[in-house]
Amino acid sequence: MLIAFFAIFCAGVGNFAMHRAFMESDDPLVQQMVKPLADKVGPHVTYVFEFLLLVGAMGIATRNWFTALMLYGLYTIFNAMAFSWVMHRGD
Repeated sequence: MLIAFFAIFCAGVGNFAMHRAFMESDDPLVQQMVKPLADKVGPHVTYVFEFLLLVGAMGIATRNWFTALMLYGLYTIFNAMAFSWVMHRGD
């Protein structure tokens, strides 16, 4: 279980790094998706959501470490694919 916590934490660090790169990019698609939410709730609400996902995965890992590891791993993989697509697409 301790290894699952460490793996989830490391994936969370990577997810936060990708998230920050998304938020600081000048990509119009990202700005179009985030701007309405940021105007209503605040500019840092997406970071709170990312943190809640990480805490939730660690909470699930206390009960069933394998399920938590697989679910957060899938989330990280899809996040990495979206990051790669947005950062390398032509405008």
